[in-house]
Amino acid sequence: MSATTITLFHFAKQSHRIHKLFLWSMIFVPLLISGCSIGDKIDKLTDKVSDVAGDTVATLDNAIDALDRNSASWQAVLQDTTAKLTSDAQSTVRNEVSDVLNRSVAATGDELRCNVDFIGTRVRQALVRIRARLMHQAVPPVEPALCHVVPAAVDMALDPSRRNKLEFFGYDFDTTPIKVTLHDTSRTLDVSPELDRLTHYHMTLNLGANGVPLSKTSDRLTLEWQNHPISSIAVIQPATPVCREKTETYARDTYLSFTPPHTRGDKEFGGHGPEVWAKATWSIQGTRVNLRLWMKAQETRSDWTTAEGERNDTYYTAPPGWRIDSIVSALESSAHYIDTDHNDDRQGGGPNGPVKEFKFRGDRDGDDAGSYTGVDVTFNPLVVKLVEVANCAPASAVKSLQVKDQLAPSTIKRLQPMMLKLQPAKP
Repeated sequence: MSATTITLFHFAKQSHRIHKLFLWSMIFVPLLISGCSIGDKIDKLTDKVSDVAGDTVATLDNAIDALDRNSASWQAVLQDTTAKLTSDAQSTVRNEVSDVLNRSVAATGDELRCNVDFIGTRVRQALVRIRARLMHQAVPPVEPALCHVVPAAVDMALDPSRRNKLEFFGYDFDTTPIKVTLHDTSRTLDVSPELDRLTHYHMTLNLGANGVPLSKTSDRLTLEWQNHPISSIAVIQPATPVCREKTETYARDTYLSFTPPHTRGDKEFGGHGPEVWAKATWSIQGTRVNLRLWMKAQETRSDWTTAEGERNDTYYTAPPGWRIDSIVSALESSAHYIDTDHNDDRQGGGPNGPVKEFKFRGDRDGDDAGSYTGVDVTFNPLVVKLVEVANCAPASAVKSLQVKDQLAPSTIKRLQPMMLKLQPAKP
């Protein structure tokens, strides 16, 4: 290396140091002139950022709590939450909440056919994911949900022009891959490329001449997410029977225990409550009934020590060859009270919902939240209506198709005796 090159190299390094010193002086000289120590200024800035994050989390917590108590109020909750996220530092979260609101409002048209409580549940899940990202926690996966299929089955006896597509209405179709499979008597064929996502709540499956290759041997179409079935749509052939149906009662003898994590304040209630809420909900996911158990215990005065969280479990799985058509039992049990002593507190959940009895652990001597405060639940029997999963057409689909004139006259005539056998005898 020449002397000239070495000189230029050292000059460049020196210039870089001078540039860095200049930048640091631009940051710290104003701090020194202001009369406050650099440490004080940095502490104040850190406190401000921490306060904004804490306020944002608290706002999201309040919204999630409100939806836990009344999921039907989702629109008012989202509007109120957006209005409370006012600072520039909260703008990202505010935009995310606003997107959730717009998504949910868009999905409330007549064609969606999902009930209000369903949308409220999806809104709550979206807020939980926003909060998890803000707190750098694991973000729960977004599972798509299906509310309705039009038509409910495909009658091959119809003219092809009247059975050229399937429409799916639900929620979160755009967030994760969905697999569609055509089942024949001797094979299964992935036909996912024929699925078109029009919006996050509306998809169509092309059954036309250039779409899914339906044939005389086609049995059914299925939708899957992460190897879990979402829906099964019958393809009605000249010999397709009506599916068998049955009601099954599942009773769990063991109790389930849950201790929600500490989320606020110190860990000691100190005789100030806590005020306690809990809710247990059953929901259908394909061949499974899932249980969601949520609990919150909050001190009744400052510093508002809180334990809150939820537990999600697969509660029941349908036997092979069957899917869950509906839950006959009530879907929800809840409890709310204020703890006044160190004893366990029993709250009846009622005879019809998921929970027969909540047994709460609230306050005690010493730390409570995150280590002691929690609930044990015992269950009522779960009653489900099951439908056979085979080369058959569900009775509910047959009824829907007949009402909407989507069954050929020859199919109606052939299936009518089977439908009559499924109807309960008149008293």
